[in-house]
Amino acid sequence: MVKYALPVICFAAFLQPGMAQNNISGPAALPTIVNAGNVYNPFIEKQSRLYNGIEHLGYAFKIKGHAYFLQRELQTGSVVYDGLEFVNVPMLYDLLKDQVVVQHFNGFTKIGLVHEKVTAFTLNGHHFIRLDSLLGPPIITGYYDEVYTGRLKVLVKRGKYIEETIKDELEREFIQKDLFFIQKEGTYYAIKNYKGLLALLKDRSKEVRQYLRKNRIKYRKGPENAIVKATAYYDSLNK
Repeated sequence: MVKYALPVICFAAFLQPGMAQNNISGPAALPTIVNAGNVYNPFIEKQSRLYNGIEHLGYAFKIKGHAYFLQRELQTGSVVYDGLEFVNVPMLYDLLKDQVVVQHFNGFTKIGLVHEKVTAFTLNGHHFIRLDSLLGPPIITGYYDEVYTGRLKVLVKRGKYIEETIKDELEREFIQKDLFFIQKEGTYYAIKNYKGLLALLKDRSKEVRQYLRKNRIKYRKGPENAIVKATAYYDSLNK
């Protein structure tokens, strides 16, 4: 059995070894937000700036799994697009293309939004923000899931790629790959493993390690959960 991985180029850039950082404090200032209310209000729906994008045609049904965040069906969310906040929007987050997709007002066409115009969006209880590569390594331009916000911040870059397997015939499957980051004192750090997590929290690493062990939180079984719990506990020790 032979496998070929075909990752999206922008997402594959994360897969470099080691932990990097930068010296730029926080993302650029966000644009002023004007709340446009319910995007499907009949008085604004056809004139809405939300429908400024390209048609999203989806993917071949023969590919196992799907390209989207959590589920392939449309979910109701909100998005800050072109300086306006739209709520109650039927939408998807395409993890293969790193693109927000919304349903057109005609009820069946899907529109892929212009990347640069999406400042932030919320979907299925997760809040994503757009960061720019100008922040420096390890950040590249894209959307990041803010899974914990305190004195420190934990972000997850969620993505998918298509893996191809040759058996009797070519089989293709969407595979998810999540990458983890902590923002500490204005600098972003890539967290590759348990050792890297403790190294970043080194001034309290002994207490953090004891906390994780006491609560049976294992990094290998759930990196995201371990990083969030460790970071939150670290913050509690440094109030």
